[in-house]
Amino acid sequence: MDNATPIDRFLTLSQAARHAPGRPTPNCLWRWCRKGVLARGGRRVYLYHVRSGGKMYTTAEWVRAFGRELTEADQAHFEAKRRAGDSLPARDPRYGPSSQTTTNRADPADPNGADDLERELREEGL
Repeated sequence: MDNATPIDRFLTLSQAARHAPGRPTPNCLWRWCRKGVLARGGRRVYLYHVRSGGKMYTTAEWVRAFGRELTEADQAHFEAKRRAGDSLPARDPRYGPSSQTTTNRADPADPNGADDLERELREEGL
């Protein structure tokens, strides 16, 4: 990152959220900074930021760089998958089941899937 970034280019996470694609919340940007986003290949990508006076700041360029890095990581994963065909290892379980392996749960007696939802909530202890 550029160490010579002028001070007036720093944005609070609230300001940066208003300029980010998809209008994420400031809390979402905080998670991107602190916890990162897990790219499809399993690599974690972080939003570059600085802390000063108990606040976190980023720049519009760092938000764009974060988006580019995450996109490139995802594209590399899917390109490797395309080149290898089906010989890649199974989907990382951190992402949950693949939509290709999910069975159709439509039940004519329960068109909204409420029974499935209640079962899942019970399994999670909620």
